[in-house]
Formats: sequence, C-alpha cells, structure tokens
Amino acid sequence: MTFKNNLFTLVISGLFILSFSSCVSRLARPEIRGIIMDYHRNPVADCKVGETITAKDGSFSLPERRYRKFLLSEMFMMEAPPLMVMERIEKEGFEPDDIYLFNRYGGGISRGAKHHIDTLFLKRADQQFDIAALLKDKTWNAGLTKNADTLYLIRTDFNTHCKTRKCQIFYDKYNELTDSYSLSTSARNLPETITRRSVNLTFKSDQTFDYKQVQNYRDGHKSPLNNKGIDSLQASGKWKVNDNKILQLELQKPAIASQYRLAEIEDYKLMLIKSGI
Repeated sequence: MTFKNNLFTLVISGLFILSFSSCVSRLARPEIRGIIMDYHRNPVADCKVGETITAKDGSFSLPERRYRKFLLSEMFMMEAPPLMVMERIEKEGFEPDDIYLFNRYGGGISRGAKHHIDTLFLKRADQQFDIAALLKDKTWNAGLTKNADTLYLIRTDFNTHCKTRKCQIFYDKYNELTDSYSLSTSARNLPETITRRSVNLTFKSDQTFDYKQVQNYRDGHKSPLNNKGIDSLQASGKWKVNDNKILQLELQKPAIASQYRLAEIEDYKLMLIKSGI
C-alpha cells in the first residue's frame, strides 16, 4: 500500500512539475504598421507611437510582443485569453489619441501576428475645418437623442478612415442612439417602442438635403404611419452654416429641424448640440 501511495504521489507530482514547466506562448500585441497623417494629408514625422517614433513619411512599426503562461492554468481557462492593445499617439501641437485593438480570443493567435493599420489621422490642436465643405455632396449617418437635442454624425466611410480609440468611443455613442440591442448600450436611448433607427442625411451643393429614416418597432407595437412593425420616412429640407459654426436644418416633420452648434468636428465625425442647450 505504501509503494502504491508513493507511486501515485510521484505521478501526480510529476504531472504538476511537467505542467508548470511547460508554457504556452500568448499574444500581447501583434506587429503593427501604419502611417500617421494630419487632416491635410501631410505625414506627421517624429510622432511618438507607443515606444517608437514615426519616420519622415509618417510611417511607424511596432514589433510583435508575446508572453508565456503555464500550461496547467491555461487548461483550466478552456479558451484563449482576450487581446487588448492600447498604444499612445502623441506629438506637440496635436491632440493625442490611441491605437486600440480588441479581440475576445486574440491572445491565442500564433506567432507572427501582423496588423496593418494603413493611415491614421491626427488632429492639430488648432485645427480649423470648412464645415460646408465637410457636409457638401456627402452622406452622413445620424444618431439622435430622444428629443434630438444632440446628434452624432458619422460619414458613410467612417469605419474605413477612422480607426483610433477616439473613433471607437464616438462610434459607441452613435451606436447607442441607433440600436437598443447594441452591446455598448447601458440604457435605452431610443423611444420606448423602437428597437432600431437608421437616419441618413445627404447634403447637396445647392444647400438642400435629403432625410431618410427607417425605424423598427418592438414586438406588439405598430408604426403610426402604417400597420406594420417597421416604417420609413423620406423628406427634403434646406441647410446652411453660419460663421459661428451653427448648422441650420430646415425640415417640416422630423425633430431635427433646428439650429445646432458644432461641438466636435473632424473629417469623419461630427457632434451637434441644439442651440441654447
């Protein structure tokens, strides 16, 4: 009996030693390559990105980082760990931002992981924008608060060009106002009976704009416009921008017919707050 107990103890001890001496490689950061530019499409040289500095053409490269975990502890997890990367982007005279990557199971990606981020735009601290030029001949998606006091506008090509942490935060706020089932939604920001709402604004060079809205209603609720659980609304209006960065929207029915001051301005995202608030 003693021999069997000793043998069992030796086997278990051996397994523990083997487990703790055997490690698996996990991804902490893929190799990241990209280019930093300002909003005039000029490369931003000598810009700090993580632990590196951009070259004259604005390019940078961050090497892959990995770490090791004990095999036994990873076996108990039953799945690869998440990957979250946050690398600071900063240069004097510019507003700082961050490269942000998240993958729920990304820690299990094998060695040699690469992420080509293409071009990131950094906003100058004193950046001035031509608001009319930003709007003209472009379509913007809008997220509206319940009383349309605040509008979050993203251009239809937002996800192609806006890739930083600030972009992600802005998109989450927009998404909360368009989808009640959004993962980022902590409270229902849409009217009680509506689950999703899509609003598109197409600004034309003749100072008119097209308004298109599609709303999905909760089960058991019908649209006031028809006898279905979904409705759509199309309308046309006029727009203009004055010298004080006030956008005037003239429209007969939808709630956005008002004056809005531009509280946040960038090429691919705008935040508008109703004047007087």
